[in-house]
Amino acid sequence: MLDERLTKDIQQWLNSPQEQRSLEQGAEMLLRLNRNRYMNAQILRRANFAKLEYELRKHLRIRLEGLTAREVALMEQNHLPRISTMLDAQPIINADADYNAGNFSGRREDHDELPKDIQDLYERNGEIYFKMKQIYETLKGMEDATPCDRHEYLLQLIELDKEYRENWNAYDTWSAVAAGSAECSAQAPTPNQLQAARKYLSENKPKLAKAEGDAADKLRSKMQQRVQVLVSAGQSFDPDYKSELESLGLVFEL
Repeated sequence: MLDERLTKDIQQWLNSPQEQRSLEQGAEMLLRLNRNRYMNAQILRRANFAKLEYELRKHLRIRLEGLTAREVALMEQNHLPRISTMLDAQPIINADADYNAGNFSGRREDHDELPKDIQDLYERNGEIYFKMKQIYETLKGMEDATPCDRHEYLLQLIELDKEYRENWNAYDTWSAVAAGSAECSAQAPTPNQLQAARKYLSENKPKLAKAEGDAADKLRSKMQQRVQVLVSAGQSFDPDYKSELESLGLVFEL
């Protein structure tokens, strides 16, 4: 639990005119925060006010967000392994030299026929991927730094990761039927969109049969959207194939 009195004392020290600041008081507060006696001794011996102010401001930012150093470390434990796996599993194809464009895995077959704002999500994720990769590599080079030093980079990475996953979800699940706008719903799906919908169902049917819990629900929702596209376009299904899909929880009576 955070010591609110200490937080207020740090704020008061930092808000004071430099000539009124006590080196000993500031160093004592920093020692309580980082337990680094060597740094404490160096600051006092050299009267290093600049280093002291930098360290106190760094810790204050985190304390004002209600986070202890241990909680920052837990943030890393909760997010970095998943982000690392995602970055390793996302192959890049034909990326340009500037690292902000290219063809990535996951590109829909009907990509060129999607609304521009949906296409832009795919392009935006290309930019996000490289930003995340750069920040992650920076963090890897800061393994010996304290959690507080890594905090700002970690927050950037978490925010980008959230946007990245939201963009993929919107891009993957968009359909003319489910879009909700009169313009989109009034247009019949193109042959490529119908083909892509059938391919998606075929490739993911065995995956849904094995999936469980939230993973199964999410995949079923995506597949249901493809069914809606096909049914609304008047497409027919082989009776046995339709029965297999229905047994997995998909609905054809819209």
